[in-house]
Amino acid sequence: MLDVALVGTGGMMPLPNRWLSSVLVRYQGRLVLFDCGEGTQISLRRLGWGFKDIGLILISHVHGDHVTGLPGLLLTLGNSGRTEAVRLVGPAGFREIVEHLLVVAPHLPFDVHCRELKAGECFELAGLKITCGAAEHNVPCLAYRIDVPRGRRFLPERARELGVPIQYWKLLQRGETVAGVKSEAVLGPPRRGLAIGLVTDTRPTDSLVRLVTEVDLLIGEGMYGSDDDQPRAIERKHMTFREVARLAAQARAEQLVLTHFSPSVVDPQVFAANARELFPETTVGQDHLTLTLSFRDE
Repeated sequence: MLDVALVGTGGMMPLPNRWLSSVLVRYQGRLVLFDCGEGTQISLRRLGWGFKDIGLILISHVHGDHVTGLPGLLLTLGNSGRTEAVRLVGPAGFREIVEHLLVVAPHLPFDVHCRELKAGECFELAGLKITCGAAEHNVPCLAYRIDVPRGRRFLPERARELGVPIQYWKLLQRGETVAGVKSEAVLGPPRRGLAIGLVTDTRPTDSLVRLVTEVDLLIGEGMYGSDDDQPRAIERKHMTFREVARLAAQARAEQLVLTHFSPSVVDPQVFAANARELFPETTVGQDHLTLTLSFRDE
């Protein structure tokens, strides 16, 4: 089971009723944050999921509305009692920006590990697999995919038939061989896991479609709601509601949640039909919207 919350849904600047675009993912007691613009820690406090367990922060790019909340958030993590290292990842040039931002937060009670990723790179953390892909913006920008693999079902009746004592079943579940019996002999077929895609500040591209193919949830930017704003979206390298809906359809996503709305989009719901015409399973995001993803029943 995976919990997802929209910490904020705004682009460019925080508004009185809309915090900057950010997403929090919770899995087995650990928290992963995607983007951290100014004021993010205030919205996180209102969300109520806590701070101490944020151990990984994914940054899409180094524009202020996605990164300038880091010093305050890290200081708050320290005040919450965290002593474990915090990992920050982002695109090329990200490490230098973090070094400058942390001038105002020089004494943290934990280490900060900063890593720059290239498109296509992936890593694992506490049962999650994170893969990044290139977004098309006017600075280096990354989109992310988070996968929760699902183990194959253990077949106790098969283990009994093969004469494996019950005290060794856990070894088989871990993939080990016991008394000549391989784990494959007592495990069911592969099972589908869970996956979410995090895509913001970009034009739609084929590589992004491949990155988020068949995700259970795509959280994608809808900077502009009206189709009339497509020339502006092209110029500023963002997406309209219709464009991100087309991306979700091409990727065969299960559901789409729109976020990162321009300050000019006062009521995003007005333009919901522009997305739903192409992708009916579209939700117009709002601050503190939460969703829970569960493994599919077999």
